[in-house]
Amino acid sequence: MDLEKRYQQLLDRITENYTDYRAELLLKDRQDLIDDAGRIAKTDEVFEYFTQKPLTKTEVAYFLNFQNPLEVAADHWAGCKFELDGLGAVMADAADKAADLTLYALAADAPEHQPDGLQKFMDVDLETVLPQIRAQKTAFYQKDLDYALDTMREGAATEDPAKRNFVVIFRQSGVECLNERDMFIAGTRSYNTCQYYHHMTTEPVLAYSVELLGDGENGLRGNLYQQDQHRMAVFAERAASPYTDVTVTFFNGKSVRIPEKEYNYETIPALKYHYGDILDARNEADDESVVQGALRREHERRERLPRGHIAVHVQNLEQSRIQTEADRLAAELQRLTEPNAPDGTHFMAEVSPYFLPLASQDDMNQLFETVRAQLKQPMYIAPLEGKSGQYFFMRREERAQEQPPKPSIREQLAAKSVPGDKPAAKSKNREVR
Repeated sequence: MDLEKRYQQLLDRITENYTDYRAELLLKDRQDLIDDAGRIAKTDEVFEYFTQKPLTKTEVAYFLNFQNPLEVAADHWAGCKFELDGLGAVMADAADKAADLTLYALAADAPEHQPDGLQKFMDVDLETVLPQIRAQKTAFYQKDLDYALDTMREGAATEDPAKRNFVVIFRQSGVECLNERDMFIAGTRSYNTCQYYHHMTTEPVLAYSVELLGDGENGLRGNLYQQDQHRMAVFAERAASPYTDVTVTFFNGKSVRIPEKEYNYETIPALKYHYGDILDARNEADDESVVQGALRREHERRERLPRGHIAVHVQNLEQSRIQTEADRLAAELQRLTEPNAPDGTHFMAEVSPYFLPLASQDDMNQLFETVRAQLKQPMYIAPLEGKSGQYFFMRREERAQEQPPKPSIREQLAAKSVPGDKPAAKSKNREVR
């Protein structure tokens, strides 16, 4: 590998180290940040040096040995006690210290990174794509997405980043549209909803960050970033700043900042009486710098996601939806030990009421073939009298477990006799040859 490629590999690793380092700073309290101010400054200087100064072949090769070359170089720079010729001299000196190879984690020992499969989809037609995603997940309360799109259109008309970034969560019954900034203010509706889907429910959901690009002749457009809702909630829980106040702006231009506990349906009429109709209400955090730092970290992380094709993604969602339901039905039928149909002769399992509203006839055909291929038994789909829905039916004798094959005569004769058994009596009618 030539020097340019190795240097780019080092830059990628350094950038990842620096991003992770800044993310850890978000989790520290103010006093710790003050105490560590010197080290933070030294680390920033080292990162700037790596990204802006040319490194020698020896330096590149040396620092590539480490999982966290930023930490190695920052330790040397922070520990420098002499008036050397700047950071460059420290970097050159560090590359000669073989002892570091025993003190720091080496890149060769790092576990292999397992990609999580998340992707980003750039500059997509949100009014087309989001309904396509809804069609693969949300069976009921589908109109929620229409309200979410209305909110996005309002955000696209402003220049405020806080109103142009959202997190959309598709669930079986409804669609949630969360303000991304509010997700990092602990106690807001967006924050609480995000935590609910992490702590309080096991329902798998589809979550996407939405970054609006504009609403013009080509419709509402934006960038979509897949999210793991659990990882997103964990980061938000650790990095969020407490919810303290609400800044209320009125149509007459006046703004009032009040404690968040005093802004509710009981106090809003009084505010309108004094100041007029409300134009906007902005949730405020105890420390806005913490919120902005968390947003930067989140944006840096998602920008590193690989680009995907939205049409392929939607197709994969459809196949996954059918396969998941087929696996569930097959497992349910296999668990049954006695016929459970009203006639007492069939095993049956109901197709999920969340699957049916989203299923086309082709989906049902594919579901049937997938379940039959898994169980390798004849079956059919039919409604159950007196009930809504569709059911898979399988006959009793078709579900019965196969009996183990009987041993052959040769195997029986070759079997050893058990001690204590009497030998079989000879037949008196034995044929004499």
